[in-house]
Amino acid sequence: MKKKFIIIMLIFLFIPTLFSASILYEPLDQDTFAIVNGEKLSTELLNSRSQVLYILLDLKDNYPDFYSGLTNTATGVEFLNTYLIDQAMKISNEVLFIQFVEQKGVNLNRNEVKSNIESKFSETFKELEIQDDEIEKYLLYLGYTSKINYIDDAYYSTLYINSISALYNKVLEEIELSDDEVKVEYENNKSNYMSPPTADIKVLIFASEEEASFTYSRIIDGYYTFDEVYRQSDNPLLTIRIDDDTNSLVKIIKSNPPGYVFGPVLYDSFEGTYALVKIEKKNPARILTFEEANPQIIFNLKDKKAQEYFDKVLPKEFQDFQERSTIIFNSALF
Repeated sequence: MKKKFIIIMLIFLFIPTLFSASILYEPLDQDTFAIVNGEKLSTELLNSRSQVLYILLDLKDNYPDFYSGLTNTATGVEFLNTYLIDQAMKISNEVLFIQFVEQKGVNLNRNEVKSNIESKFSETFKELEIQDDEIEKYLLYLGYTSKINYIDDAYYSTLYINSISALYNKVLEEIELSDDEVKVEYENNKSNYMSPPTADIKVLIFASEEEASFTYSRIIDGYYTFDEVYRQSDNPLLTIRIDDDTNSLVKIIKSNPPGYVFGPVLYDSFEGTYALVKIEKKNPARILTFEEANPQIIFNLKDKKAQEYFDKVLPKEFQDFQERSTIIFNSALF
């Protein structure tokens, strides 16, 4: 959960519109909107990420007067240019962060990422049996002018998210903890290291609800016991958490004593199987022993130090990298 929080925060933290890199405006190929430390970024990437074509087409169809003012007046054109340069800087800064993580020795497997995106794209539309011309129309509706354009956008978006996650993992792996730190954390915060309440349950699985209901009736009527049927089957003994009060199965288990038999309950919706359940044993929550809690203690301490790195150290490191970087924007576009 904390890792996910860090990733979400960094998505917003590291895409400001102003940064410390050396920014130049020079004539470039028309299919390139920027070069970031030698890495070319396509104009189509800017168009797709900014959704400028999609926005203009929508305005033209639904708000023609506003569209005319936006595209035919100096104020409107200036507004569009400001919007595009803002988007260009955001994309460039994402690419800078990707490069920043790579220069730390992290392999983001660029070729594999792109190959996976291409494969997933092809498989998705193949499964949906959508023809090529329909794919182009669908992509255009989303603001992409081509398949290559879509994949390029997905490629950089994926790389950026992966770079944040990879950096977090690298920082976590490099943090060293002393035995004393781990012991002090356990002694001071034992209540944070609890095993959840659980229950051991025996389960009889049936191919249909009718079969399960018939067996339940025979058990209730005394023809045989649940355990007699259970011993003749290869059905599992399960241990489940019972701290989720929104789960109907958990509610039944929490409100009834060991030995209670109930059902039928749906066991596997895909296979359509049903089950009878016997509560075998309830296990209350308890404080974990030091040995049991050790992995979680180590993770918590490392995660805390990783957060400190992201809060205090990373902004300065990234700024230093920006200051050593060069971004060239296409002067014909901005």
